[in-house]
Amino acid sequence: MKILILAAGTGSRLWPLTRNTPKSLIDLGNGMTLLESQLEAIRPSGITEVVIVTGYRSEQIEAKIRHHEGFDFEIVYNPFFEVSNNLVSAWMAKPYIDSEFVLVNGDDVFRAEVLQRLLASEGETTMVVSHKPEYDEDDMKVHTSGERVHKVSKQVPQDETNGESIGMMRFSQRGRDRFFAELDTMVRDKSNQDRYYLEALQRLMDSGWPVTHVACKPDEWAEIDFHPDLTSLRKRLGETVESVSLE
Repeated sequence: MKILILAAGTGSRLWPLTRNTPKSLIDLGNGMTLLESQLEAIRPSGITEVVIVTGYRSEQIEAKIRHHEGFDFEIVYNPFFEVSNNLVSAWMAKPYIDSEFVLVNGDDVFRAEVLQRLLASEGETTMVVSHKPEYDEDDMKVHTSGERVHKVSKQVPQDETNGESIGMMRFSQRGRDRFFAELDTMVRDKSNQDRYYLEALQRLMDSGWPVTHVACKPDEWAEIDFHPDLTSLRKRLGETVESVSLE
């Protein structure tokens, strides 16, 4: 089992914090970076093989992980990070992922229990879904029924939305093969260059491929996209290194 972290983006919505620093290395408090918080949440799972797709300020991420013990890292550099979205980043990881794996967005902070819950799930492709009273236009909204996810997109209508994809999912061997095959097809069309990898997942669901889900509470994770996200998270974390558990 490997973990794939997509961390190639410029983090432009957090400017000027990301002017000289990749989003993954933003300080969450007490010197703990976003990437380090992810690695500490991964550590209890026992997974040690971590593939990171980088782009913007890649050399800083490479220097940081050089001193992080307990993991075997593989860096995949996406030279198209300025003109593409995470669909391309996910596709570029294909040669480095040959079996089941967990995909994590590079701007997610999460409790270790969330990953452990995902690893304990069954199914070929499983998505972590969070639930809250209301969803905004920037949320990656989902429509589920029973154990199945049927729609995932920022454009899912409000009256159909009953959850939010947090940007973490597990693929079995078969799930991995189907996912990368779909990405192979999509990257051949230049119009897909700026799309999300979740659009490949939607195409699979539309073709009948089953995507299941596990639940995640709103206080078990956070996405760092905008300045208010970072301010809110730092407030929640307080001033202790225990911050990585979001407690």
